[in-house]
Amino acid sequence: MWRSRTRYLERVAAGLDHAYERAEVETARFDRTRLVIFSDLHRGIGDRADDFRPCRKIYHAALGYYGSLDYRLFLLGDVEELWERLMVGIVHRYQSTLELEKTFFDRGMAERFVGNHDESLERPWNRTVLDRYTGGASLRESLVLRLTDSSGNAMGEILFVHGHQGITYSWFDRFFVRRFWAPIQRLTGVTVGVPSSDLAIRLTHEQAIYDWARRREDLLLICGHTHHPVFMSAAWEQTLRSELDALRLTSASPETIAMKEAQLKWVAADLDDLRSALPEDARPCYFNTGCCSFNDGSITGIEIVDGRIRLVRWSGESGSPKRQSLREAELANILGRCGNGVCSLGDAEASE
Repeated sequence: MWRSRTRYLERVAAGLDHAYERAEVETARFDRTRLVIFSDLHRGIGDRADDFRPCRKIYHAALGYYGSLDYRLFLLGDVEELWERLMVGIVHRYQSTLELEKTFFDRGMAERFVGNHDESLERPWNRTVLDRYTGGASLRESLVLRLTDSSGNAMGEILFVHGHQGITYSWFDRFFVRRFWAPIQRLTGVTVGVPSSDLAIRLTHEQAIYDWARRREDLLLICGHTHHPVFMSAAWEQTLRSELDALRLTSASPETIAMKEAQLKWVAADLDDLRSALPEDARPCYFNTGCCSFNDGSITGIEIVDGRIRLVRWSGESGSPKRQSLREAELANILGRCGNGVCSLGDAEASE
């Protein structure tokens, strides 16, 4: 699958073309949109192979926050880990989580997208179970949000997909993961060679997604799949460095700066493995939510609210939920730069 880089880029581009052409289109004012996007929970049954287990509490806290503020919730796929587990077992373990998500669906404020690890949700026996919590809402491959200004003038589009488009997985891939890899993972905790854990695969896939998005004028692409948070086509490690540099320019005490550096080094301990395949002057057209299955119990997502777009991290390191804006920028500013191809990473604001 990974031997021909050119062929791989072409397959991803064709898959994204197909998803874009088939996407339902919604229109909304950019400054009235309140939206949070999460992806890649990989919910299992609570054993060692369950990547979501350490993140459950902070995910619940995040849903409480966004529900209280009337955010719309987008779940961009790989919510359940159906390559390894049956839907009934996952629901039994995470019924309270599904009930929290249901409060969004009950108000017509949620969308479920299909990823490669939960595409079997479309089978009737799984849909019957899921529909109890989604009210029978559609399972989407893609959605285009067409943004307008206060006068109704078009500003640009956002395409939402899981991010696996163009890549096919055989019955043997699923069989191997369920029958052989899942037991090994429960014993060892080792992850499988996929974009989320294999650096070579992720770099190639990241480049493929970005190459497709940069050729589209006035369009942003938001996806998951790689588990690698990306903001304005800039990787998370660049955001972390910028955050620390900005703090050093303030009147913060040496102790505050030292603790910030400790926190960032802790988050980015595997910095070399997190590097992005994208150029530093990349157009601001590609965003990635990261995931809700980090092994430190934190989750990342993207917010679009009050005309701004943010990459956020939720954690419970201090014993209580903490929401941190890692990076944010004016949405209109980004859409303008996607139109003319000019982007300066410095135009985005690092946040505490």
